[in-house]
Amino acid sequence: MATKGVFRVECPHCGESFDADFWTVVRGDRDHDVKELILSGEFDLLVCPKCEEMLQHEEPFLYIDPGRDILAFVMPEGYEAEKDKWVARMNADYEPLRASLFAGQGLTTDPLYLFGLGQLTARLAEDRDREEETEVLEYMAREDGLKLLPVNPVSARDLDIPFALPMPAGLFSRAAALKAAEGLFAKNDALPRLKKLIAALKALKDDTIPFVKI
Repeated sequence: MATKGVFRVECPHCGESFDADFWTVVRGDRDHDVKELILSGEFDLLVCPKCEEMLQHEEPFLYIDPGRDILAFVMPEGYEAEKDKWVARMNADYEPLRASLFAGQGLTTDPLYLFGLGQLTARLAEDRDREEETEVLEYMAREDGLKLLPVNPVSARDLDIPFALPMPAGLFSRAAALKAAEGLFAKNDALPRLKKLIAALKALKDDTIPFVKI
């Protein structure tokens, strides 16, 4: 679950200093309400207790979503001017927690170092669009009696394809997946990532599918 810390904040409107709670670790796969705050732009908004004006204040935090293979150190945008310094500091601060936070999580990707909440928001918004398209694909596939194989999330982002691959039951090959994908696209050509999945399958040199998550 999300972990909070207390930081001292100065209101830019009236100069009042006050203590405010900030999330220091967010689990995107569990903390759905907090994830929605990130997506809506409300994550780092505060209200000054003195003048009651709204202000935005960023503090570094760690965003983890093992299912989507995301491990991101999110830092204030202003830190980018001293990127190497802050990346080293974030790594050092979280190293003692690494074993307890990441044990058995199945994360395979390298950490992301993001400067400004907007960089994380953009990634999460794109993933949400991909998830919605994947849900439509999965519904259609089940109607046709196809099984669904998980696609490596990093590959899905790199290739801009769905998070799932349709496959006829009892089969596993590039040719079978391509036929299944083309059959679904013939029924619904309004799925741009399904079209890109077909292109990715056609581009493979042999019958293996390297982007399927084993």
